[in-house]
Amino acid sequence: MSCNSYKSDVCCPISCAGIDLFPSQLILIKRCTPIRTQCDNSTEATLFTTTITTTSQLPSGMITVVNTSSECTMTVTVTDEGVATPYEVMPLSSITVEVSSLSLVTVTCDGTDPDAFCNGTFDADLQYTINK
Repeated sequence: MSCNSYKSDVCCPISCAGIDLFPSQLILIKRCTPIRTQCDNSTEATLFTTTITTTSQLPSGMITVVNTSSECTMTVTVTDEGVATPYEVMPLSSITVEVSSLSLVTVTCDGTDPDAFCNGTFDADLQYTINK
């Protein structure tokens, strides 16, 4: 006997067709981006940017900026929860920042030679939820 038969002695499960049991989905972002910008204290490079939409929220997680330059200092500005916070990353060092609503990460570099380039990496391990 089939489950849909009115003569069935078996209790059949109710169909969930059309009912979305999981109305949201977790999205993971893993990114490693090289940094190369001029050490002139005025050139700003955008490392990460996103906006909130009607179906998604801003990402949360951890970001790391590594400065592999030997003479340039990076100023990394992280906009989290609408607040822009600058972090100074000395030559041959790094910073790690925990974020909860990340919208923007930028970097400017300053050094003794404005024709030199600042080098490093931007690493992001983020997640956000989208509504289906």
